[in-house]
Amino acid sequence: MRRYIFILVITVIAFACQGSQDPTDEFPQTWKIAGWQIMGDAGDSGFQSVTDSSYTYLFKKDGSFLKTVGNESTIGSFEKEELIYEVGGKKTNYKLFFPENKLVNSCSTNLEYMTINENGMLVGGSAPCDGPAIYLTLVE
Repeated sequence: MRRYIFILVITVIAFACQGSQDPTDEFPQTWKIAGWQIMGDAGDSGFQSVTDSSYTYLFKKDGSFLKTVGNESTIGSFEKEELIYEVGGKKTNYKLFFPENKLVNSCSTNLEYMTINENGMLVGGSAPCDGPAIYLTLVE
């Protein structure tokens, strides 16, 4: 009986000590633009790949972020929300708050809304108001 209890305790400890398998649960996170797409009244541009850009987001554990576009940068804070669905799994959303309306790519003033899509890309931008959707990949 002691042997089974010992094995059970070791098993529980082993599983409890495993790190998260989802890289979006770990901070800091750096996301780099992978492409963009325009869909709307003007038609669909198709996905346009970007490979040489310095368009990045750095999310920190303390809830702050740094957004860099070329030689310009801005800082702000963010909220991360994880929604768990019975059918369809997990959806992760980011809401970014910009103290200055600088480098904001959104339909809203001083805010950006982003979500992780089914391909693991962070998607945001001004697509809801006929602007480009931007797609970012997590830099590991």
